[in-house]
Amino acid sequence: ATPEHLAEIAVAARSWAGLNPKAWIRDPLTIDDVMASPLLCDPLRKLDCCLVTDGGGAIVIARKDRARDAVKKPVRILGAGESHAQWHVAQCADLTVTPGLASGRDAFGMAGIKPSDVDVFEPYDNFTHAVLLYLEDLGFCGKGEAGAFVSEGRLRPGGSLPSMTSGGGLSYCHPGALGILLLIEAVRQVRGEAGARQVPGAEIAVAHGTGGLAFSTASTVVLARD
Repeated sequence: ATPEHLAEIAVAARSWAGLNPKAWIRDPLTIDDVMASPLLCDPLRKLDCCLVTDGGGAIVIARKDRARDAVKKPVRILGAGESHAQWHVAQCADLTVTPGLASGRDAFGMAGIKPSDVDVFEPYDNFTHAVLLYLEDLGFCGKGEAGAFVSEGRLRPGGSLPSMTSGGGLSYCHPGALGILLLIEAVRQVRGEAGARQVPGAEIAVAHGTGGLAFSTASTVVLARD
């Protein structure tokens, strides 16, 4: 992967943020803009890093029979997986693999789906390189292929794998616990409530995040239109 491939993640997130009136930053962004931002820690530049903002969210989970009595259209949880690899990022045995390799496998297996079945992907985009790792760990592309995979605009509006559709942590909002916002955006997309950023025909969405002391834990959830 090249710095330009990482920059594509930031540009994709910003392109979605431009469609979200609640996004913190909505100004157009280009790969050249990202490459011109200050280098913080090679290969990450300022615009490769998430926002520092606050926020919150809530979800309600209920049995199928109760959910169908709700005013809003219910969304099904098809599968979920969790994994804990180590205590701290400094203990990572391999920085090219995250615990998402296990959580994604378990969630997709429980849901009975393949990566090609996913209509919307909501990854935890704390840094641009993280999204590349998730794409590989969850099987959307092979190891070492994520850079080329995203360079074709697959994650942007109109792409084959719409991702970070709220604008993500890079452009929409990044509270301390972004995971709840990933689930909320996935639900909105599957319900058809995302307004200008709605992905046409979205039926299956995947929310995926890492946590702990950086890339030490992972959780994957597969949601579907009821």
